[in-house]
Amino acid sequence: MAQNKFLHIYEILKARIANDYYSDTMLLPTEMTLVEEFNVSRNTVRRAIQKLNEEGLVYSVKGRGVVILESTKKDNMYVPLSNFQGFNTLHTNKKSESKSIVKSFREIIIDEDLAERTSFDAGETAYFIERIRIVDGVRVMYDTSYFRANIVENLTEEIAHGSIYSYIRETIGIQIASAKTFLKVETAIAKDMEYLDLDGNNCVGAAENIVYTDMGKLFEYTEIRFIPNKFVITNFAQNINE
Repeated sequence: MAQNKFLHIYEILKARIANDYYSDTMLLPTEMTLVEEFNVSRNTVRRAIQKLNEEGLVYSVKGRGVVILESTKKDNMYVPLSNFQGFNTLHTNKKSESKSIVKSFREIIIDEDLAERTSFDAGETAYFIERIRIVDGVRVMYDTSYFRANIVENLTEEIAHGSIYSYIRETIGIQIASAKTFLKVETAIAKDMEYLDLDGNNCVGAAENIVYTDMGKLFEYTEIRFIPNKFVITNFAQNINE
């Protein structure tokens, strides 16, 4: 019976989120409010919220409540973050040297095609960045990123050569909360062969990252291409910016 109750509450809350029922605050009601509304235990409410969290619909923020994440067109898989830094390489040598080469940096206007691809709004301004990542002299990864200019303000090419996330956290003061990530393996294309040291590999790892602030605002869409045998996905968990 408890199982049915928690699923029932989950379905109701999920439908409300889809219909922008909480759009004014972008927050779920408090646990006690939901306990009283549905006449169930706090544990039942928590299980329903946890299922919403696992699907990437909400994110709990200490001191604020349960934030509803801005909807996107890609809601297949949710990956919360603990200390988001992208992918961790397989190198065990802590003295490995890494650097980024910025191939392209410019401001663009999101057109209809990019709006569909990124879930940004058509007509808004974004920063477009292409970077090649080099570890110990080997080009192991490149990424194509779009950052919303009204959130990640005053981004520069100089910043892109370093850590954009450090700039976001430390200079702008925005907390990076969570991401939705899509992973697959694809046959290498001409650009992969140009940008990566594939060394005979005929396939690449491919990922899409959709990243949110702790206010539930989507601010980044990134496509990543990497050499499969140079990377391992080790941990994507909730990001605590403390």
